Amino acid sequence: MELSNLTLMSGDTFDESVLGVVALRQQNTSFQSALLHDYDMVVLMLHDEIDKNRIIRHTTAGEMRTQTIHAGYQALERAVNAGDNNELVTSLLEGEVVWDPQGILQGLRRTLILFEQPIRERVLFMEFARFLHMYVKAKRYIGAGCIMDAYNCVLIALYHWARIEVSEGGRFPAPAVWDQLKSENTSVYKLYEELTISTETLEQRVELILLACEFALMSKMGDCCNLLTTILGSRKQPWSIEQLLDQPGLSHLEAELPLVLRRLVSRSLIREITSWNDGNAGAGHSIRYTI
Repeated sequence: MELSNLTLMSGDTFDESVLGVVALRQQNTSFQSALLHDYDMVVLMLHDEIDKNRIIRHTTAGEMRTQTIHAGYQALERAVNAGDNNELVTSLLEGEVVWDPQGILQGLRRTLILFEQPIRERVLFMEFARFLHMYVKAKRYIGAGCIMDAYNCVLIALYHWARIEVSEGGRFPAPAVWDQLKSENTSVYKLYEELTISTETLEQRVELILLACEFALMSKMGDCCNLLTTILGSRKQPWSIEQLLDQPGLSHLEAELPLVLRRLVSRSLIREITSWNDGNAGAGHSIRYTI
């Protein structure tokens, strides 16, 4: 598709200063992104700089309705490097690259397809952290007798476990991750079926899956947390949690990182060091982490 033709079809206008353009159309994508709901085409327009994280415009040209997303290069690069499976990444993977004079979009797409380090390491840690978070929430709910809430959390925990399995196999986890795993008949897929279609009571199913999750978390902890342990071992001084949350790959895990740190400490994979807080000693001790 020529650049001029895309402009005509979408009803939007742009010039060649745009870094790249991807078009995601209903008839050309195997995965029906939510962005395409009620739209014939989604256009991702990449800019060098943009005032907001993204700007969305809706246009129509004849019978074609188009949703155009203007995004900054840094936003897309962050999503790719973090291994986050958001709609920007979906558009990049599934869409047709129609304007890419510097090869930026093709380069980012190749990075995801090859799924080599450091992206694989970041995805494994991110999914492990979210897996642990949902497991802990499910345990809390089941302990409080909130069975349906526990079921919802353990279902999400299995989803993150499935994404770990796909990542360990060397593939970037797709939005339809259960479809990726279905043909492989893995243990996590069997557990998913056990949770959703078993004739046991709901509480029994949740309890069974929680036991399997606990075992998986212990067995996968070392490999999946390489990103964090590498950061912790990169200097002699211990790290505060505030410092860790400033690091690439950790900054978007505010809710999950404390749980991972505590679990690693309890398994003696990392150490925590306490010292008096600056100022009033009555403020207690500061906790920092190291290898």
